[in-house]
Amino acid sequence: MAIAAVNSTEIYYEVKGEGEPLFLLPGLGRGTSYFDAIEPHLRKHYQTIVLDPRGIGRSSLKDKELTSEIWADDFAALAEHLGIKKAHILGSSHGGSMAMAMTLQHPSLVKSLLLFGAFSELNRFITLNLNLRIRLCHKLGMDVDMRDFIALWTFGHEFLDSPNADQFLDAHLRSVREHTPERYEMICKSMLHWGRKLPGQENDIIITSRLNEIKCPTLVTCGGRDFWIPSLFSKIIAKNIPQSIYIDMPDCGHIAVREDPIGCTEMIHNFITTKVS
Repeated sequence: MAIAAVNSTEIYYEVKGEGEPLFLLPGLGRGTSYFDAIEPHLRKHYQTIVLDPRGIGRSSLKDKELTSEIWADDFAALAEHLGIKKAHILGSSHGGSMAMAMTLQHPSLVKSLLLFGAFSELNRFITLNLNLRIRLCHKLGMDVDMRDFIALWTFGHEFLDSPNADQFLDAHLRSVREHTPERYEMICKSMLHWGRKLPGQENDIIITSRLNEIKCPTLVTCGGRDFWIPSLFSKIIAKNIPQSIYIDMPDCGHIAVREDPIGCTEMIHNFITTKVS
């Protein structure tokens, strides 16, 4: 557990295990606890780096604007701080945006890219959902109602009925309560920014058109029961990254690394050992 002063901010991080470095970049508004289910399995094979992105948790909360591109520069600076020259980069959900931004902005640092439920563009459905979240967080506050609204989109039906669901819902509630409505709005806008859906971005080039710049081996996967960022978006990514493979996880919802941590670990380790030189 440590704080790194990098890139004009402070980033909280934890390093565990031994082996090749593996950065774990969390989903929307989340920090280290996002990977509680899978990290103990991954550290058996890799040196894991989990963190709270700036604006979240124990990292600096001073910023008035957050974007995937800013976070990507932070993580690259953290890698330099740790003496890491090359690493595997795993991003889940909006963490996938950070991971892609890191790969586009700092390609020499990325040995492989691992994307779970990620997106390189947004449609009207997701844009409406995010803008509704922004309105709801101000009306409802950051408590149980917002937790439940978010959970309905991020967890599958079967997972919510599973014995493990309560511990993750409790962790998610703690995470929701960490944010003020103003900060959660800023975090939601970072997702809209990555999808080029903020006012003033109408003529911006979408990230999908830049994916062919990514040359490292890339694993793209999505839960077959993902209703929030369905597999269509992962398949767009896989189609546009030259050295990518797509694997469907039919029994998972949006956060496969929580719903099936052992299966995800096996998939990650198999990909790295067979596809990454």
